[in-house]
Amino acid sequence: MRTLKRLGLAAGAWVLVVAAFGPAHADGLSKFNEQIKAKLPPDTLKYKSAKALGDNGFELDDVIFTPPPDATGGAKAEPVKIKSITVDELDFDSVGKQAPPNFLKMRIEGVDIGEKPAEGVDLKAMTGLDKLSADFQFDYRIDPAKKTLTVNRVEINLNGLARLEMSMVLDNISLDDAAQPDKAMNETTLRTASLVYDDRSLLSKTLPAGAKAMQGSDPGVLIAMAKGVLDGMRAGQGEPTQKAFDAIESYMEDYKAPKGPLRLTFSPPPGTTAASVTGAAGPDAMIKALGLKVDYAGTRKQEVKALPAAPGGVGDAAKKPKDEDEDDDDATKDVTKSK
Repeated sequence: MRTLKRLGLAAGAWVLVVAAFGPAHADGLSKFNEQIKAKLPPDTLKYKSAKALGDNGFELDDVIFTPPPDATGGAKAEPVKIKSITVDELDFDSVGKQAPPNFLKMRIEGVDIGEKPAEGVDLKAMTGLDKLSADFQFDYRIDPAKKTLTVNRVEINLNGLARLEMSMVLDNISLDDAAQPDKAMNETTLRTASLVYDDRSLLSKTLPAGAKAMQGSDPGVLIAMAKGVLDGMRAGQGEPTQKAFDAIESYMEDYKAPKGPLRLTFSPPPGTTAASVTGAAGPDAMIKALGLKVDYAGTRKQEVKALPAAPGGVGDAAKKPKDEDEDDDDATKDVTKSK
C-alpha cells in the first residue's frame, strides 16, 4: 500500500513538472509578442503590465507608443500615452502569414491627445482645451468563403466632446480588392449601414472658433451659408429628401445643445455598388440609391428661402435687349414722326 501511495505521489509530481516546464501553450499574449511586438522598431511600444486573454487576445496597460520615423515622414514623433489596449480576439493565423487579419475586436482607451496633435491642428485654438482623452473601438469580421465584411462597430469617442459610431455590411468583397479599387467600386455591394454622430460640446466649441477665423463673425453666418447651399439642393426634390435636409439643418441650428444624436441609416436596394451611387443624378436619386434615412429628435420643418430669379426670367422681359430688326423699326418710326 505504501508503495502504491509513493507511486501515486510520484506520478502527481511528474504531472506538475510537465505542466510547469513542458512545451508552453501559445496564448494571445505570446502570439502578440512573437508576431507583432518583436517586429516593431526598438522602443516603439512600452507598457507597464500585460496579460493574455485566451488563445487570441491580450491586454496591455499603461502603454507608451512612439510612432516610428517611417510613419511620420522622418519627423520626430512625440510619445503617446494610452491607458489600456484590449484585444478580445485577433486573427493571428493571418498575421503570421503576413496577411490582413480576417477578424479583430479591440478597444483602445484613454489615449492622451495633446495641444497640437498634428501639423496645422491647434487643439486649444479649436476647443479651448489643452488636452483631451479619446477612446477607440474596432470590431469586424470577414468571411472569405461568402466574401462578406461585417463591421459591427468602429467608434471614436472624444471624451466630453463627441462620439462617432459606424457599422455596415458589405457583400462580394475580398482583401485582394484593396489593390483593385475599380473592381471594388463596381462589384462590392452595400447591404446595410448606419452612422451615428453624438455631439456633447464639440460643435459649440469649434463653430465659434471657425467662424472667427474664416469670416471674422459669429457661427450664425456659417450656418446660414450652409443652409443656403442645402436649400439650393432642395429645389424640385421629393419628400424623403426634404425630410432628410430638415433633420440636418435642425441639427445645425441646435449646435449649442443638440437634442440627441444625428443618425443616418442606409438600406439600399440589393446590388447597390459605389459606382451606381456616384452615378446618381440629384439628391432624390442619391437618397433612393442609398436607401438613406436621417433621424434627429429635434427635427423641425425648415423654411426654405426662395432662390433669386435667374437672369432672363419673366421679370426681366422688359429689359430684354432689342434685336437689330426692332432697332430698325424704331428708327423708321422716329423718321416718320420727324416728317
